[in-house]
Amino acid sequence: MFGRLTLPSHGPVFLNEGATRSELELRKMEALRSVVPEDKKDDLERDIRLARAGVAGERKIAFELMNGHYPLAFVHDLCLEHDGSRAQIDFLVVTPYHIVVIECKNLVGDIEIDSSGAFVRTFGRGRGRRREGIYSPVSQNRRHVDLMKAVAMSESGPAKRLVQRFVLDEYYRSVVVLANERSLLKADDAPPEVRDQVIRADQLVDYIRRLDATRSRKDFVESFKEMEARCGRWLALNSPQGSDLTARYGMASARAAATSSIEGDGPSREGTVVPSAVEPRPDKGEPDAVAVVPTCPRCGAPMVLRTARYGARKGKKFWGCSTYGKTRCGGIINVDEG
Repeated sequence: MFGRLTLPSHGPVFLNEGATRSELELRKMEALRSVVPEDKKDDLERDIRLARAGVAGERKIAFELMNGHYPLAFVHDLCLEHDGSRAQIDFLVVTPYHIVVIECKNLVGDIEIDSSGAFVRTFGRGRGRRREGIYSPVSQNRRHVDLMKAVAMSESGPAKRLVQRFVLDEYYRSVVVLANERSLLKADDAPPEVRDQVIRADQLVDYIRRLDATRSRKDFVESFKEMEARCGRWLALNSPQGSDLTARYGMASARAAATSSIEGDGPSREGTVVPSAVEPRPDKGEPDAVAVVPTCPRCGAPMVLRTARYGARKGKKFWGCSTYGKTRCGGIINVDEG
């Protein structure tokens, strides 16, 4: 059905499984309920509903990837920067033959793509049923892929860049995944190049299989070790940025109260630092006499100082989550060096 594939006998592997930035932001929004000003409560509740839908959709995609019985390595919630531009990638999947960049949409209502490639959402019931245009997730994700290609080109020498100009379009693929199983997708009139980039969550692994079948030649296939390493190099470039929720809801004066109510496992919280006299330094194996250790922006665990081995920040210091070896948490704080 899918052609002749040469596949590694391994996988799938979720490199940064654990609490995501979206989940942590949702927890913080829920914690603000008791202190948010009255005139901002409706805004907060709307944002909580949207955040819950986003988290639920991303969990569905992670479930499909982990249970599709196909060799792949993937990371979730990857933030990249290049030449002043940023991209927030929901899922980056490395397969034996491709890198697949996934934009997750857990939209309420039915989705229609017209002959021009425009997206229209229809939602509600009876007289309250509404139609509205939405920004094209295909265009949004295409920009993410273009930024990744620019990063890959910037890390290559002149000879390799010449080759990459001809192969990157084939190697990097963009797909929009609709995670709400109740939504209907009508795309019969859509341009083929747009229609082929929009699928439902339950079609994701079969989509990847068919995609890889187009390049099913032994000289293209990567070993699983190579796939995992390639995925890890992108994870090393992750540069997440949190949002100031208290400012968003006009709560600068309530910042301390809100922070104290946020969920956590111990006295430290995201955005705080804890003193430690014996925090190990993985690059030298020696303790610092006095160390100020940040907590992980993803899971709240203490972080450890490491040195980047790949990518544009190779050789530079960064704080990495201390639980990475056990949970694959990908929390990172880059260290700015003068």
